[in-house]
Amino acid sequence: MSTKSALLPHQRMRVAYTLTLVGGYLDAYTYFERGGVFANAQTGNIVKLGIALAHRERETYLQFLLPIFFFALGLFTALTIQDALEDRGKRLKRRAVLATEMIGLAIVGFIPEEPQFHAIANCIVSFVAAMQFEAFSTFRGDAIATTMSTGNLKKFVYALYAGTVRHDPQMLAQSAKFLSVIFVFLLGALLGTLVCDVLNKSAVIPPIVCLGVAIIFITLLRRRSANPKTASE
Repeated sequence: MSTKSALLPHQRMRVAYTLTLVGGYLDAYTYFERGGVFANAQTGNIVKLGIALAHRERETYLQFLLPIFFFALGLFTALTIQDALEDRGKRLKRRAVLATEMIGLAIVGFIPEEPQFHAIANCIVSFVAAMQFEAFSTFRGDAIATTMSTGNLKKFVYALYAGTVRHDPQMLAQSAKFLSVIFVFLLGALLGTLVCDVLNKSAVIPPIVCLGVAIIFITLLRRRSANPKTASE
């Protein structure tokens, strides 16, 4: 069996690219439609919380603290779902995470665009982004993030250095892989920006569709893996 066919379905290229596209898209969505916040990663919120604490800006504490809390809660929930289904011998754990993410984004689509509701929408996006971050952390055997790009950028540069300076052709190929993931994240942000200009609050619909497509990909790959005659691609 080839290395590619031996990988788990959630590690396949098409699934990883689809989820990375969603990751970039959602950051653009929350930035343009939900108060200029990047809800997928929490480094900025932690820094802003520290600044607010230093300046004693009590009215802004919750604005930054809540997304951090819900991101942590999303990680905890994803782990709970995966453990609960694994204990029952189920192979649906990652698809269950994606289905939960779809429901969360559907709820966001009904939240009004008034500024007082932005925090609720951003908390939900942070929650589901954390679930995706936890459940889908590998790509063709390498650890990646589908909801942020800093770690992927580091790995791209490391692999590029090893490939060019140390003359390692395998690492050079890996650098191209990480670069492609970064590009897909960028493409997601670009598409999210363009769609937000047209659909506004309803721009949350396309990522829901993409998550559904990812579930279909995983299901088809599971079936192929279960059938030796169609397992190799």
